[in-house]
Amino acid sequence: MGKGKFKEERRFRNWEFYALLGFIILGALYRVLEQFVFVEATNWASIGVFTGIALIAASIIVLIYKIKLVTVVSKKGIRYQLYPLHSKKRKVNWDQIEEYRVVDAPAKNRFSGWNIYYNTDSKTYGFGETRGLYVKLKDGENLFLGIESKKNLEESIAMLAK
Repeated sequence: MGKGKFKEERRFRNWEFYALLGFIILGALYRVLEQFVFVEATNWASIGVFTGIALIAASIIVLIYKIKLVTVVSKKGIRYQLYPLHSKKRKVNWDQIEEYRVVDAPAKNRFSGWNIYYNTDSKTYGFGETRGLYVKLKDGENLFLGIESKKNLEESIAMLAK
């Protein structure tokens, strides 16, 4: 952290969620295999439905595995991107920021839906972290970026936000 620039890349790694989707895939594939092995008259509609369920679950696993949150704090400001959902990096310049702070949320927030909130005035990006960078913009918008390395962010932001 000698340059003062902070960069962190986070990915969704809730293995319980992947396991649940894996069990759905295995169950659907078992039902397809059952149609060919154990049943005398093959039901093609059932094979199509369960194959579709397995393909959709596998597609969800691939999409979620590719999602990553990139957060960069530099002299120019804060950049973040939730790839591939954001097509471009979002930028917040230091002169647009009214207030910022590195916060520790209560541990119970981790189990509140992986930082998914509805009907709030803030944009929250993260994967269930209990710490992050809270930014209040001059236009009234609030932003929360989940982070893992709080100490590095605090050191970098102290040098850069002057």
